[in-house]
Amino acid sequence: MTIQSTLLFSTLFALVSAGVYCYVAWRLSKRVVSSSEARIAWQSFTIWWYGLAATTLTRGFLNMLGVFGLTSLSLFVTATYINMLAICIALWGLLYYLIYLFTGNSRSRVPLAIFYIIYYFMLVYYITTSIPSDVSVSRWNTTLTYRAPLTGPFFVMVVVLLLLPQIIGGLAYFTLYFRVAEVTQKYRVLLVSWSIIIWFLSPLFALAGGLAQHDWWQLVSRCIGLAAALTILMAYLPPRWLKQRYGILSLSDENPQG
Repeated sequence: MTIQSTLLFSTLFALVSAGVYCYVAWRLSKRVVSSSEARIAWQSFTIWWYGLAATTLTRGFLNMLGVFGLTSLSLFVTATYINMLAICIALWGLLYYLIYLFTGNSRSRVPLAIFYIIYYFMLVYYITTSIPSDVSVSRWNTTLTYRAPLTGPFFVMVVVLLLLPQIIGGLAYFTLYFRVAEVTQKYRVLLVSWSIIIWFLSPLFALAGGLAQHDWWQLVSRCIGLAAALTILMAYLPPRWLKQRYGILSLSDENPQG
């Protein structure tokens, strides 16, 4: 495929994915939770999905501009700053939800918010100090290029703080699989935890193995995110045959809960 066709495919895939993430958020937001702390945690989880939809839609929009050759540097820099903010808000929602599930209390909400505010300023510092100089239209993405990109320990720290907390949170949540007895809880813990773990581990494998430039990985990485979203939706809204065979409850079968 040519650059134009792969970039157009990437744009359309991003738009579809954003729609799926938004649908997941909307469906999950219908859950009725009686406890105020549990309700805030659940709302944080829906914030993750809406935030993910927003960042994916923004990425698709920027790719679409690249398809048509509209590569204003100031527009891309502005969109990048906004996108980074949406990512931080979304990551806060996901990590707070995972920590709440594991600990059962809401004490981490404010410290996590402070952490992601600091992390956002780290991203702003990285982008600004690297000096955006142009917009690059590649086979799969339209991205900023930098005159003096930061490397070394700071770059590693930015990547680690982006991915590692969610992986640890997913692993901690998975340990609940061995502590709960009810089949619906086990089913949800298994699907949600490993969807998140695989989702956030895959970029690390791509970085370590230098996979990002391969067309097959560009396709696989996009499918991983979409598959994770659909798997998590299935964790809370299981198909009828699973409900009948194993007695798993969907959100519509639950009583209002904490």
